[in-house]
Amino acid sequence: MSDDQDQQTAIEAAIARMVANGRLSRRDFLKRAGRGGAYVGGALSISAFLAACGISPAASNTPAATATPSASTEPTPVPTPAGQLNFANWPLYIDTDDNDSTKHKTIEDFTAATGIKVKYTEAVEDNQSFFGTIQPDLSAGNDTGWDLMVLTDWLIGKMVGLNFLETIDIPGLVPNFAAHGGDKYKNPSYDANNMHSVPWQSGITGIAYNPKLTKRELTSFEDLFDPAFKGKVGMFTEMRDTMNLALLGIGVKPLDATVDDAKRAQQKLLDQANAGIVRQYYDNSYTDALAKGDLWATMAWSGDVFQLQFDNPDLKFVVPKEGGILWVDNMCIPAKAQHPIDAQAMMNFVYQPDIAAQITEWVNYICPVPEAQAIIKQHAKDAADGGDQETADYLNAVADSPLVFPTADMLNNLYSYKVLSEDEESQWNDLFQQVVQG
Repeated sequence: MSDDQDQQTAIEAAIARMVANGRLSRRDFLKRAGRGGAYVGGALSISAFLAACGISPAASNTPAATATPSASTEPTPVPTPAGQLNFANWPLYIDTDDNDSTKHKTIEDFTAATGIKVKYTEAVEDNQSFFGTIQPDLSAGNDTGWDLMVLTDWLIGKMVGLNFLETIDIPGLVPNFAAHGGDKYKNPSYDANNMHSVPWQSGITGIAYNPKLTKRELTSFEDLFDPAFKGKVGMFTEMRDTMNLALLGIGVKPLDATVDDAKRAQQKLLDQANAGIVRQYYDNSYTDALAKGDLWATMAWSGDVFQLQFDNPDLKFVVPKEGGILWVDNMCIPAKAQHPIDAQAMMNFVYQPDIAAQITEWVNYICPVPEAQAIIKQHAKDAADGGDQETADYLNAVADSPLVFPTADMLNNLYSYKVLSEDEESQWNDLFQQVVQG
């Protein structure tokens, strides 16, 4: 058997896994993946497709069982990527050229490695508004125009329930996630067995504070209720963050929360507001108030605090002893996407540890690939050896920060958002609006 035939067998095995798992009909797979063994003029050869999918051609040389075909048997078409990817992400959420914000080395490296051309758009400003732009097409069974999107875990759970996401083939097409993804990100509550999503980056909702102003260390959710901090505490306008953290504060794991538990969490927040402890309910603007000293303590997102610490090393971030929220922004494929194989090639590509390190060095959120930490440390050493101590210091700060590579103790005390039913979401929103509006 020739090398190309061996490689074709490897791809066929990947297809078989998807079909056997009920993830996609074979005809639909072939229709949307494209046909033919090789592309001409910049698209993929079989070997390039195998590389993009994490299948080693060398590993495919194991002799396979063969049968003598009848004279009428035609070769099975080999699915390949279409060579195009429409990718929707959040602003400033990938490595970006300092001199040209439209250039991203990770995207360029992906195209060079796979031949897939990427239209990369910073189209996601927030989950709700972006979902509103694609929901009509998804409900009608139409293509949204996107092949790959980055959305937060609670919305992933909602879209899974609505059958709005394509399934993905981790063993066959995204094996780098299985090999290099952190254990904390596998089989999440919002997407069992990662059938529809793999993480892009993540972060923690916890507490930030300035010990020079609080005059003591903070360790608990209860510290946000200290009368000594009256008028100097910030809370979030984001319902899911505030309600889920408040649930942890009263001893309830979010995934177990009932509506009655949500009412108890609401009362806790009402007591805090009525006592005048809350200065304001903030969106992202809380960072300015914290930096200026208007806030002594506040709910906070870990990635924001990491950035603030470069200007003010006094600032601290803590996961409350009652627990914090691990939020995860995930790559996913909308139903009826035109280029799902290309999308999975990108998923697989960014789970190479060196590529994960490249992204993390720029965005500074929690990296889902633990091996990237050692690579960033090596990059720091290389910079120092080359005389660039400023870059070395920065990269060491990234690699050493528990806000980018959390400790095991931190990870063990982090919980996911509760995925709400429509009725629960309506009730939780009503409860929270009573808090924010007074």
